[in-house]
Amino acid sequence: MIFELLQYHEHFIQYTSRDDPALCLSKSIDNHKLSAENQFFLFIIQLRRATDEQELAVYFNISQSTISRIVISWTRFVYSVVSSINLRPTKDQIQQALPLEMKKNYPYVRVIVDCTEFEIEQPTNPQAQQDTWSTYKKTNTAKGSVGIMPNGIVSYISPLYGGATSDKAIINMDGSQSLIELLEDGDNIMSDSGFSLDAKYTHLTLIHPPFLDRQKQLSSQQVLQTRIIA
Repeated sequence: MIFELLQYHEHFIQYTSRDDPALCLSKSIDNHKLSAENQFFLFIIQLRRATDEQELAVYFNISQSTISRIVISWTRFVYSVVSSINLRPTKDQIQQALPLEMKKNYPYVRVIVDCTEFEIEQPTNPQAQQDTWSTYKKTNTAKGSVGIMPNGIVSYISPLYGGATSDKAIINMDGSQSLIELLEDGDNIMSDSGFSLDAKYTHLTLIHPPFLDRQKQLSSQQVLQTRIIA
């Protein structure tokens, strides 16, 4: 079904050329050995299982370089299509879809955020190595934040940053693709305890489980608050 939707896009799959950095229609080398549908199937296998390109070349009986071009091209194409889809519902739509417990305790929550990271190939540039090193994963990673509506539907995906970037830094990023720029006065953000908002964002409220700080243990009220948020 996804393939059927993609093939009607006005820029349905284009390929990069080593001779021309611009995109051009694929008619060269051994791309013609695979139909567009099988190329998409190849792309999905690589995306889902991270299958080695040499192994895919054997499966599909084409060269490894062609495998690489197909994967890169489909990645760019699918990204261009998916990134044009507006995932962000209006405040009224979110209010209408609030679960009962959320309506009762946190009726102004617009988004629930968390960060995720995944391993990447080690960069050759020393500065890039440092910027992408994750002390949590103990490897080089790319990291981003994902926001969901209170009813669980994904409503925000951030750009990716190096694994050395903190959760706090990511949520406080500004700019056209930042979460901060998409929120309105009075909106609440729910997160775990690894996040905090800069003082300048007085129009927003961050809701997260309480910290121990210097306490030996949480108070009964803080324990209850933690359970409600969880």
